Amino acid sequence: MNYQAVTSDEELINRPERDRKSSNNILGWYLYCFSSEPFIVSAVSTYVPLLLEQFARINGVSVDDHSLNCVTQDQKCVLGIFNNTLYLDTSSFALYTFSLSVLFQAVLVISVSGMVDMWNSVKLRSNVMVGFGIVGALSTIAISQLDSSQYYSLAVLAILSNCCYGVVNVVGNSLLPVFARDLVQYNSEHKNGDLEQITSITSGRGSGLGYFGALLVQIGSIFLIKMSKTHDSIQSAVLLVGFWWLILQIPLVWLLQDVLPPLVDTHEMHLSSSIQYMTYGWKSLLEALRHASLLKDVVIFLIGWFIISDSITTINSTAILFAKTELSMSTTGLVLVSILSLISGIVGAFFIPQILTSYFKQSPPRMMVTIICWAGFIPLYGCIGFFFSSIGLRHTGEMYMLAIWYGIAMGGLAAVSRSIFSLIIPSGKESTFFSLFSVTDKGSSIVGPFLAGLITDKTHNIRYSFYLLLFLLLVSLPIFSMLDVERGKKEAQELSNIQTLND
Repeated sequence: MNYQAVTSDEELINRPERDRKSSNNILGWYLYCFSSEPFIVSAVSTYVPLLLEQFARINGVSVDDHSLNCVTQDQKCVLGIFNNTLYLDTSSFALYTFSLSVLFQAVLVISVSGMVDMWNSVKLRSNVMVGFGIVGALSTIAISQLDSSQYYSLAVLAILSNCCYGVVNVVGNSLLPVFARDLVQYNSEHKNGDLEQITSITSGRGSGLGYFGALLVQIGSIFLIKMSKTHDSIQSAVLLVGFWWLILQIPLVWLLQDVLPPLVDTHEMHLSSSIQYMTYGWKSLLEALRHASLLKDVVIFLIGWFIISDSITTINSTAILFAKTELSMSTTGLVLVSILSLISGIVGAFFIPQILTSYFKQSPPRMMVTIICWAGFIPLYGCIGFFFSSIGLRHTGEMYMLAIWYGIAMGGLAAVSRSIFSLIIPSGKESTFFSLFSVTDKGSSIVGPFLAGLITDKTHNIRYSFYLLLFLLLVSLPIFSMLDVERGKKEAQELSNIQTLND
């Protein structure tokens, strides 16, 4: 579908205005990270899994005798669902819910990504981000108001809020290469700058600011949890996350603007065209997959990222549930673990890419391999616990050490992966290809938590999941070793040229 610009050359905004808008767009992109990241880092990675396990335990029964209610924290328990026709380990209930939420998220993200690509308007993309962000934030706030008997409602709201975050995430990430190119092309201060460097620095700063926002939320959560000694103390922390997301995203409506006039008249948008554009997302996805032969490095990256993202995400949820069920850590202790991860994540996002690039002179693929090897120590250390009684996640103090280790890996991977991918995708198809990124990033999490849940259901020992996670990390190493970013840039340019000729 072809479009003509709806404004004449005389109506183009002047240079000072372009400078202001391109700078505001970068500021708005940082605010998007700052406002939404606490949801995924704090709520999804910490509080919601704990709440799901907690609600399941409160309503659960003994694994050995289903006539006995769950009483103690160290007791092995299962939850009867669908009128007690199926019993799930309380930890598995959390893992299965997260896996299901990612499945719905992937479907929604693909549909919306095509719509925003067709619009080709920063302003409309920002409206999509804020709209879904409001629904996600309100769903998060609703979680904080549930009674412990409403475990089905908790699962539904967890799925809904995670789906909304998925849309916000993919649309927000798709704007990174757009804003970076605007700076290089239209901003006087950065005119003709190094696009790769600007993209990498912006991505790293955004990741760091996102973790910093989550850190502030976690610090505030500690005070709320300390003030509330009842079982709903975690819900007070979830309430804070919801309000943070709801309020801080509102300025995006004014900050994010089109530097140049959009190719589509935004005043002529209506429901029928929006539905048409949503189906275009699936068509674009299939088109992107058909062009895989021209995008060899994109395929290599996505396969590798599918595996590594799955394992990294599952490491977090598994470790949190392991610490609560096997090590009997308090809620405050678990929040402190999260805070340590966030602080080290900020360090990882800001400094790891620069250290590996500047000091060790590593290429982007080598950077990924190095960080993956670093992350692999975590499940390896958990597996050691099968053979030793004094080390290998046998004590709560070890969780704090691994939290720092995990945070460095998480921050480094977030910055490096987003930066690499933005460099090897075709111009003008950012949302579509970042939907592929999101499908492999968040969509991969369908597999890991599901398999970890099955393992836990069969063994009633979540430690066995560490074997799975270690295997996934090892498998990803040779894949990223094949990645060539320079070749990927050429492939992306070739595809852009083909699309230009077709249009």
